[in-house]
Amino acid sequence: MCQHILILAERNGQQYVSQCEHGTVHLIWDGIGLHLPAEAFNRLATHIMKTRANIQERGDSISHGHCRMCVGKMSLTLPVEDFLQLVEMIDEVMPHIDLTGSGQYDPQYRLAPPQNVISPFLN
Repeated sequence: MCQHILILAERNGQQYVSQCEHGTVHLIWDGIGLHLPAEAFNRLATHIMKTRANIQERGDSISHGHCRMCVGKMSLTLPVEDFLQLVEMIDEVMPHIDLTGSGQYDPQYRLAPPQNVISPFLN
């Protein structure tokens, strides 16, 4: 269980990237969480950046579409606008990901647990 979580970027309590003392990168987007070893997150981020470049090449013709991100058997579909916000956040954290898993973090980033937001139940 993670005892120390370093928030690397946060858009709100439901959208953030953090890294724990185990070296795991936690990507949370609207209540969906990916918890990946730093190397795996780095590979995913590389694919995400390539997708952003493809979107930018296509311009307005794709601006109302959706992007699907698949990790293993999990799939997350986001409107292009939300996907680009996700990419912006990932781009922001990439220089700060600790690929060694040593738990040594840049002191300019705050060490804090993520906010616990209770999601509504739908019946």
